[in-house]
Amino acid sequence: MSLTRTSGGGKSSNFRPSLTRAETIESCNSDDLVTVLEMHNRKPYKIIDRKREVKKGVMAETLDELVNRGKAKLNYAIDKKVYVVLEEDGTEVDEEEYFQTLPANTLLMLLFSGDRWSPFGPPFTFCDLYENEIQV
Repeated sequence: MSLTRTSGGGKSSNFRPSLTRAETIESCNSDDLVTVLEMHNRKPYKIIDRKREVKKGVMAETLDELVNRGKAKLNYAIDKKVYVVLEEDGTEVDEEEYFQTLPANTLLMLLFSGDRWSPFGPPFTFCDLYENEIQV
């Protein structure tokens, strides 16, 4: 958390802060309004479910936060193992450093562990491949 003193409506950052606690004017020792803000470096992302049926917007600062918020928004079980890929080409996003380089509003897909990304339609599993294999 950071303590920010503002007077006259001044801003201390380019980020949109989320208010976590505000002290009343009566509790301040000065004429300044003291507001305690928790600053986030969250960026907007678009997430899509594994069947490409539901698309949601989510704000996240870290890859773990994106996964947790994404599971909740897509109604995935909280204990379900998932991984994140770029929807456009299936590139797996499994490192925080790479995640931080992604631009705002990147479309990401949350796949179940065992799923394989497909450019069209829902993902498939290796079991699907074996079931559809032609026996000679």
